[in-house]
Amino acid sequence: MKLFSIKNIDIKVNLTLIPITLLMYLNEYIIEFSILFLILTIHEIAHLIFSLINKVKVKELNIFPLGAIIKFEYPLGIDPIKEIIISLAGPIVNMILFIISYILFINFTHINLLDLFVEINFMLFIVNILPILPLDGGRVLRALLYMHGGFKFAHKIVRIIGKISLMILFIIGLLYTRDIFEIIMLSFVIIYLAKAATAENEMAAFILTRSLIRKKIQLKNKAMMKTHFLIVLEGTQLKSIFDIILPHKYNIIFIIDEKGKFSGNISEECFFEGLIRNGINEKIETLLISIKK
Repeated sequence: MKLFSIKNIDIKVNLTLIPITLLMYLNEYIIEFSILFLILTIHEIAHLIFSLINKVKVKELNIFPLGAIIKFEYPLGIDPIKEIIISLAGPIVNMILFIISYILFINFTHINLLDLFVEINFMLFIVNILPILPLDGGRVLRALLYMHGGFKFAHKIVRIIGKISLMILFIIGLLYTRDIFEIIMLSFVIIYLAKAATAENEMAAFILTRSLIRKKIQLKNKAMMKTHFLIVLEGTQLKSIFDIILPHKYNIIFIIDEKGKFSGNISEECFFEGLIRNGINEKIETLLISIKK
């Protein structure tokens, strides 16, 4: 549900916040929940600040029971370096808050709730650096893999590592839960992360296509763009090339034959037109021939 907008950024609240808050109140966890919510919101504000510093357009800020989540205008069109910087901002803030609250705790032990600040900030730092999408650690890992192996490779590896990490997180969580309420909350968190990761992976191809359309507009407006060159052999299928396309750069494909002789090149725009027209199993040299006609 949309509350208001600030500088074209929609501020929304998830309606599950109401029953979750009521549940916490009835189980006498309202203080702990309020502190957790506050720290998570500070965590997301850190992401927001670094997004604005890096001139990355933010679409909306969603307030959930577990804090707030930022949605970027073009998630996969972000430069991987910028995505790493923005993603690390939250955990770094949690570590800073952990250090400050720990120093205060050991010097002012009589102040109530300081130990809770210490525990929550440390927990959030550890959880958020886990390699699970949409957590910060998952985004950092995806950006690193994306720079070296392309779109499909990055999502495949992050998806596998994320599933393993979720299972480990659930097992460790069960070992430290004290009652049925904590087990229910742990299950809620695991299910939420699993669904969020699935949704992110399902949206990946759509977001990639949308970012490619945005690049075409950006190129016309700025008249220049960073380029990603690909060298492919004749006989390569279009689907294999699609897997290593980089959304944040303009892609140019150079085709060579088995002897290493240059056959021709295809622009990103022509590549995607051919992909739509001829299908993903089309050979690159066939597309090149059709373009030259």
